[in-house]
Amino acid sequence: MAAPPPPGSLPPPLDSAAATRLPATEQPNPAYRELYQAYADAYGSIGRLRRALDPAVRTLGGTDAWLGPEARQWGGRLDAERATLHKAADTILWDIYDRLSATRRTIPRV
Repeated sequence: MAAPPPPGSLPPPLDSAAATRLPATEQPNPAYRELYQAYADAYGSIGRLRRALDPAVRTLGGTDAWLGPEARQWGGRLDAERATLHKAADTILWDIYDRLSATRRTIPRV
């Protein structure tokens, strides 16, 4: 699974100037603004999550202090968990992206 497109690929929330140009029956959707900000925040920080196990992988691969079948088995599990973490990071982003893409930028004025 690939990461979703960056936040800039989606229309930004309406600013106050754009909101004044809306029809009288429409107003900016606050839920869209919140989701957009959540997506931008998550997209900007998800790399830290993806890299969380990198130091352990480097340590295991960069030393011969621990060798043998147990070390290889543990290293294999570490690699599998690292792949799971990458997939989870992408899933988080896709979930927010899909929700944001399905949310209207405007809502009817009540």
